[in-house]
Amino acid sequence: MSNELRHKLHELQDLSTNAPDPATRAIIEALRLQTAILNERLFRIELQLAEATKRTDPA
Repeated sequence: MSNELRHKLHELQDLSTNAPDPATRAIIEALRLQTAILNERLFRIELQLAEATKRTDPA
């Protein structure tokens, strides 16, 4: 996970903690969790692409 994304997730956590009402808190928390899940999926795709590149690289 990039430092920038880590920082953004931390900012979302702070926003969620300081949200004015439970509904807003729930929406922000859902966004934070979905962002973290998406990042994990993108990381796995990057790993798979790197592995596929290694297999097809004749060097």
